[in-house]
Amino acid sequence: MAEKITQTATLPVEPARFREAMSRVGAAVHIVTTDGAAGLAGVTASAVTSITLEPPMMLFCINKNSRSAAKVIENGVFCINTLARADQRLSDIFAGRTGLKPEERFAGTLWTALSTGAPVLASALVAFDCRLVEAKPVGTHLMMIGAVEAIEIAPKAEALMYAHREYWRL
Repeated sequence: MAEKITQTATLPVEPARFREAMSRVGAAVHIVTTDGAAGLAGVTASAVTSITLEPPMMLFCINKNSRSAAKVIENGVFCINTLARADQRLSDIFAGRTGLKPEERFAGTLWTALSTGAPVLASALVAFDCRLVEAKPVGTHLMMIGAVEAIEIAPKAEALMYAHREYWRL
């Protein structure tokens, strides 16, 4: 016989407490890029995951007020570029921590493209080139769901990770 689960009343979770709790969760660091009729854009993201193997699908989360979010939706494509430890500087650039304007963030770095035309970072550990399937609003963010059309895999190298509000290597 299964035990009965008793639910206790809880207070709402404060955003600052949730943010602090999430800082304890280590994650790989990615630059998500897009290009097309709406223009070039890219952001640093850690809220990235695979959804399904068949068909191959990925998702990333982005603030719905972000200019990059609007460009991903209009362009209909994105590439998730997983960063190596050596690309920590790019993480800060695409997170907006360096003062560079969005249109300056791609300069001085080698980018290529696969099937969708979204920028692929030449030094990425792996790049998932995706066509946007759905942009689902959830709270303050959009879950961008994409069908993977192409993958570029680099030789093994140290991955860039983020936890406790600082970079780590794996």
